[in-house]
Amino acid sequence: MSATEREHVMPPRPLMPWTMALCAGLCASCGLVLSVTADVLLGERAAPVTLLMAIPVAAAACIVLARSCMRLVRWKRWLYAVALGLMAGAVASSGWTMGALRASRALNNRAASSLEFYVQGDPSINDGVYSYTCDAYAGEKRLGQVRLSCDRELGVGSHVRGIGRISRFENDAYGRSRVLRGELRKVKVVRLVSVDEGSPGPLTWLRNELLAVIAPETDPARSLIAGVVCGRSSELRAQPAGDWFSVTGTAHLIAVSGSHLAIVGFVIESALQKTRLSRGLQRGLLMLALIAYAVFTGASPSAVRACCMVAATLIANGAGRRRHGLSALFVTMAVFVLLRPTVLFEMGFQLSCASVFAILCFCPYATYALGELGVPSGVASVLSVTLCSQLATLPVTIPAFGTFSLIAPLANAVIGPVISVLLASSVVLAPCSLVPLLRHGALVVPMIVARCALFFEQLFAAVPGASVSVPPDTPLVYVVPFVLAVLLVWWPRPRTRTMAVGLLCLMLAAGVPYVYWDRCAPPSVTVLDVGQADAILVRQGSAVALVDCGLDERVVSALVRNNVHHIDVVFVTHWDEDHWGGLPDVLDQFSVGTIAVAADALDGAPAEVLNRPGVMYRQVARGDAVDIGAFRARVMWPFDTVDGEGNEDSLVLLLSYAQEGKSLRVLLTGDAELDQEREFVQEVGDIDVLKLGHHGSKVSADGELLDVLKPELSLASAGEGNRYGHPSDACIDAVKEAGGVFACTIEHGDITVTPTANGFAMRCQRP
Repeated sequence: MSATEREHVMPPRPLMPWTMALCAGLCASCGLVLSVTADVLLGERAAPVTLLMAIPVAAAACIVLARSCMRLVRWKRWLYAVALGLMAGAVASSGWTMGALRASRALNNRAASSLEFYVQGDPSINDGVYSYTCDAYAGEKRLGQVRLSCDRELGVGSHVRGIGRISRFENDAYGRSRVLRGELRKVKVVRLVSVDEGSPGPLTWLRNELLAVIAPETDPARSLIAGVVCGRSSELRAQPAGDWFSVTGTAHLIAVSGSHLAIVGFVIESALQKTRLSRGLQRGLLMLALIAYAVFTGASPSAVRACCMVAATLIANGAGRRRHGLSALFVTMAVFVLLRPTVLFEMGFQLSCASVFAILCFCPYATYALGELGVPSGVASVLSVTLCSQLATLPVTIPAFGTFSLIAPLANAVIGPVISVLLASSVVLAPCSLVPLLRHGALVVPMIVARCALFFEQLFAAVPGASVSVPPDTPLVYVVPFVLAVLLVWWPRPRTRTMAVGLLCLMLAAGVPYVYWDRCAPPSVTVLDVGQADAILVRQGSAVALVDCGLDERVVSALVRNNVHHIDVVFVTHWDEDHWGGLPDVLDQFSVGTIAVAADALDGAPAEVLNRPGVMYRQVARGDAVDIGAFRARVMWPFDTVDGEGNEDSLVLLLSYAQEGKSLRVLLTGDAELDQEREFVQEVGDIDVLKLGHHGSKVSADGELLDVLKPELSLASAGEGNRYGHPSDACIDAVKEAGGVFACTIEHGDITVTPTANGFAMRCQRP
């Protein structure tokens, strides 16, 4: 049979191994035990023991059914596998639970200065604050894992002592996710006392040296090289280029996974084939090299998973056995969860396993279906991989990010080969940069390829509607796995007409969100998560206003994920950079009608925002009102003309909405402090929502002010781990003592308030 003929043969339904049932039981019991443990560690409630009894009951039921029900005899192996997985998961997770509870008690009432912290991985970077996963030690005794934040970069394996505060995680989405990953406390280091780089192993030393030469913090292209070659993406994600990968659905191209190991393996195998070594020895050296590369890049779950599957394949080939990718996948997953139960809640592990499962199951089917539509075989193969992995990971990505990339298939088809060339060239040439004479020339080719990749990323990210916002609780999260399961059981033969009609319906459905958000947006006020800065989105129907623009390009990403396509008016409360810094990027990316500032504050405007073609500039004074759809924004402060330089010059707006029996009053205070707020608070009176000034600092509000305003909800915008300690405990306590609810973008991401017939509703990006 020719290759062309094989392309038009319907692929068979994939064989599901019994290890799938084992893995399902294992993950279910581990997930239940760890969730209960998280409740205890977060200090909210005692462990619901009765809930844990469901595990042995379910295991016993599976065993009874397998032994007694003749109708289920075909499923006997699967039922036994589920029972075994349930009990094994319970044992493994219980062991971790007991250790975590002991460590939690040991960390209680500990001073940070009494402990030594061992850095375990690369940092996350937010507003100049570095956050690390660390092992906490008291002398020679390991107490447990913590999340350490400081204002300095630390190398992997560093031993750190410092002065700071150890505290529990809040019982919110962020805190719960950190605890489920094994981090028991958060440590905020105010001052580092000592940093010992330790004695890193040869691979860690090589990685540190290579990163020092690449210098990822100096250039986006270098950041991309560091991410692709060394598995360090912290600098890239902290730059605007990191948002491009998210918008285009190509972030997986950076993460070290099976595709990376395949390319590295190809380079190494090509070199080994030129030697006279035996085939068995070549396989052994290839496996050792891939393991070394996985360790070199940080041993992420996706990389280790890929290594294990490659090892299983090589062993099967060496033994003359038929390889089966799904069996290797589920065995690998089971081993992972047994050895480290908390890996179950790591997003990298979830994404890697879900995408590989979908590719192994559905990729041949998708390729065949696309071929029936007339898509060339090469293009169909690339598109099928992207489509399968993207659909399978929706239950993970949508709750986490609230976005869906419509341009991902095209972007992956174009950028994927470029990243492959970048990885292959960098693996060969980047180590040469460690030689002093070759330092400047070794990275020339990787830099050119990296800039090409970034060019395409920016090009695709700028396409209108490239990414759409999806509510985290959308039923799509549950519909997609159900549809894939039905497809796997049914396995129908694709029909050209049916697929064409389906694709047309999908294209029309994709255009609906654009029209809806551009013309029919419901009334809402959204405090955008832009780090240690302010940006508030106000919209109703086709009218859109932005109050402040954040510090940098993150405001553009925030507007994109909230489906903003144009902006009628931008209010700049004052000329502090954390309120206007993102305005040039907003003007570059969106059509803006008017920029409004306080009276006479336009004279102090930065040159980057002036003389923009098509933009009107307006100065507003106390008592002026600007309509934003059915919203009316009334200027409450300042009383006199200002230069807009200080907090006392902040423009304060009272937003009022009243239509169709719904009403909402929101006070936006910029960076106004108590002295200014007391000047106009009596005139404002009762409000529903208060946007706290100055990121929720101790001078933002007090009991006296809150008694007059009586806000039901007080909101603050701040960056995780910011050096100022915003929002302050004094501000939070004042809000709660006044009977109101406090929320901050650190924990909740974008916070949206919408008027209702009974008051208002609050929706958060991270519930």
